[in-house]
Amino acid sequence: MLNKARSVVMTLSLVLFLAVFSENALAADPKHDNVTTVFDKTFSWQFMAGVSGGYNQSPIKGDKQSNFYDYIHISLLFDLYYKGFFMQSNHRRSDAATLGGEIGYELIVNENWELDIISKAYVPGYEPSNIIDNNDHDIPTLSGLEDRDFGRGVGLRYSRFYQDSVLSIDLASLTSLSKAGGWVADVFYSHLKPYRNWDIYYGAGFTYYSSEVTDYFVGVNQDEVSNARPIYKAGSGYKAQLEVFAQHPISQNWSFNTSITQSYYSNTINDSPIIGKQHLTQVMFGVLYVF
Repeated sequence: MLNKARSVVMTLSLVLFLAVFSENALAADPKHDNVTTVFDKTFSWQFMAGVSGGYNQSPIKGDKQSNFYDYIHISLLFDLYYKGFFMQSNHRRSDAATLGGEIGYELIVNENWELDIISKAYVPGYEPSNIIDNNDHDIPTLSGLEDRDFGRGVGLRYSRFYQDSVLSIDLASLTSLSKAGGWVADVFYSHLKPYRNWDIYYGAGFTYYSSEVTDYFVGVNQDEVSNARPIYKAGSGYKAQLEVFAQHPISQNWSFNTSITQSYYSNTINDSPIIGKQHLTQVMFGVLYVF
């Protein structure tokens, strides 16, 4: 369910979580001085740039890293907070690069938990014709397949803050899929473990997709049937992830980052004729500059 834009995924495996979350991004956490609560008039922002390289598997059948630019990625990140409103990169997920930023508002902020209304993309889209062109060979299971739009939605996020850990739970309706509809439930837990001069973050996530969402992204309708692509009606599905991020400072503004992510898709997703891998591995390393 990743698109070829997943070529950026390695970038923010590096950039997303580590830069802001390990330093100033925890300003969004009310346990850390309440910098961005609805009761505070503080204005804050941060701009970051990074370059990274790595190995990134795609679940789409026939889609592989085939040229130099598939391994090297550049990213620009901008976070903004003002009176409870926020625009930010997702600092805790390896797939944030493909999903883009988040816009939201803090509804309730307490000492150890927070409730936000949030708008973001929960599922990346993909363009089969672009995937075929990038791989420089025909992919019969994608040939003639319609484009899948990004699954953008609006929902509620509950965040629970512990010492060195964060648990977040999203429940969102995918408003961008006007014909398909559907909803997503997303849970992620991250824990910081310092080691010498390294900050190491361990993460675990579980995303549940309703049957409408799964069928839209990996299903095959009657108009798309071909010799290589039988009709497929998908039921509800899920993705489970385990991640490890590590950050080491190089100077006041520069840091070195690396990560590894393991993803697993449910059988309802893997059984689709469009999908070629059920277990995915992503490995990344790179540098980040914080302005």
